[in-house]
Amino acid sequence: MAERGAHLTGTVFAKPSIFEIAAHKSLAATLEPAIKKIITFCASVNPDKYTWLYQWSDEIYLILVAILQNYYLKNYSASFSETFYGLKRIVLRNSERQLNLDNRRRYLSLVILTAFPYLQRKIENLDTQINDPNAPQQSKWKCCIVQGFKIIRAIKEILTFYQYLLYLSNRSKYPTLSLWLLSISLTYANNDEEIGLTELLKKLGSRNFNASDGLEVLRLSVVRSIEVSAFFLQFLQWWNQEHNYNFNFTTLPIPPPPQIPEFAKPYKGICPICKRPPRIHTAVSTSGFVYCYQCILGEVRRNGKCPVTGYPVNDDNLIRLYIQ
Repeated sequence: MAERGAHLTGTVFAKPSIFEIAAHKSLAATLEPAIKKIITFCASVNPDKYTWLYQWSDEIYLILVAILQNYYLKNYSASFSETFYGLKRIVLRNSERQLNLDNRRRYLSLVILTAFPYLQRKIENLDTQINDPNAPQQSKWKCCIVQGFKIIRAIKEILTFYQYLLYLSNRSKYPTLSLWLLSISLTYANNDEEIGLTELLKKLGSRNFNASDGLEVLRLSVVRSIEVSAFFLQFLQWWNQEHNYNFNFTTLPIPPPPQIPEFAKPYKGICPICKRPPRIHTAVSTSGFVYCYQCILGEVRRNGKCPVTGYPVNDDNLIRLYIQ
């Protein structure tokens, strides 16, 4: 694809199709669940030490994706997913075309790629809490923020669709609203200038290999690993969507029951809070411990976590047990 844009000058450039733009957006959407799954796994390995990873998963994801996107914007003038599909960002200034992003546009692109989705996730979580009938009533200003966000999102979706139509009809050079605001468009990247991993390994065989080449091999290995992992995750997502409909989970072998940890044995047959036999047995789905309903309900609404394990808990995680 690089040769399609190598000969172009002025403001004429090879425009990627709307399908390539949609594809790189879907790839970018796989990053969050992948990183969140890794964070959840780390928290489950040692809950006493790493529960904070789960509680701060949004912030940890923000930092990691900011580092990743900044690296690609700085070195390739493109986001991570745009680079994967051989695209790059160019600045359109009046009658000239700037091949690399300036610092101001790079920082603004980084904010749009990281900070805006983070704020959107936080407001969506707040919306979920407001609509939860069992959750405490939220303040009016939080409700106003959520309602304003819904209006802004609806307007954004309409304008985004309109911008797509302009791009498809060649009446606009900008495929998305954010790129239009920054006077940035997408074209095919020319990767001929970059030394590939294969060429560096050939230098190793010809004994022309130095320390800087070694660092470059390490850098390219990490970058390619991330790109291949992202593609593999996208493939798994597609595979699950295609094959989960007719999958029979009853054909799987039944796993053995988990071992009871030592710290849970003193609470056998009693409520961990009042230290008496539970009244109205209520289990916490995130930790498995059984409490009195009144004991755990007050604890959850005060602290929002399981008193024994420290796992985050809300009213939806309380399950009534009907014991004879």
